[in-house]
Amino acid sequence: MSIEKCLDYNDFKICFHGSFKKIVTEEDNRLFAQLSGDYNPIHFSDETARKAGFERRVSNGFVAESRIAAALVETFGNENNLVLAIKKNTNFLRPVYMGDEITARVEVVGRVPSIRLLKIKATCINQNKEQVIETKMLIRILKKGN
Repeated sequence: MSIEKCLDYNDFKICFHGSFKKIVTEEDNRLFAQLSGDYNPIHFSDETARKAGFERRVSNGFVAESRIAAALVETFGNENNLVLAIKKNTNFLRPVYMGDEITARVEVVGRVPSIRLLKIKATCINQNKEQVIETKMLIRILKKGN
């Protein structure tokens, strides 16, 4: 068993961080629309997106933001821990286009040990090193089986 698999809340100190990277695809966008019911035409029509001031169709912001959820689970979840998002405040800074490679980075910026909360700063960066999303959030680290 690797050391990472044994980490628990007490190991997640300020500056502890991790990341997750994935390309945003047409399929991601289509599946999210089916799941959410959000068929905004700027996500499906280049013409509509251009009329709205974008270069071409933009991905739903929540598709790109979902990379943060994956980074949280990859960074803080393991065979002993579950990650539970409690609160978040997200800003969408730039459009994300189909084919963009998004890297979500999560970092501990504060701790509330009495209730096992971590204050997290999360960012999404595209392949051009442009920040597209910033999020501040609280997560709770739960022990599995409790």
